[in-house]
Amino acid sequence: MNSNAEGQNSLEAYSIFLITLWTSGWYFNQVLAACLGLVYIYARHKYFWGYAETAEGRVTGFKLSLGVLALLIGLAVLGLASRFLDEYLDLHVAKKLRHPF
Repeated sequence: MNSNAEGQNSLEAYSIFLITLWTSGWYFNQVLAACLGLVYIYARHKYFWGYAETAEGRVTGFKLSLGVLALLIGLAVLGLASRFLDEYLDLHVAKKLRHPF
């Protein structure tokens, strides 16, 4: 068991997680971002304990945490794009999606 490598890996991923969690919650949806944050914490837990048992045991947690990060990044980009379009181009995408006609 190499707990130093596990801790270093968690620290490297933690900054990306915090930035994407905050951005997607601020610009897209707080509840969805919070739920994805909980899934991410569970995935890192699975990754850590899988890493402690065998090297192959960490794959499930790694893939799950990578998927959650990808979703958070996607939500953040969508939220930022919607805010940009609303603020600078006066194109209200969110309102048009709620009321198409």
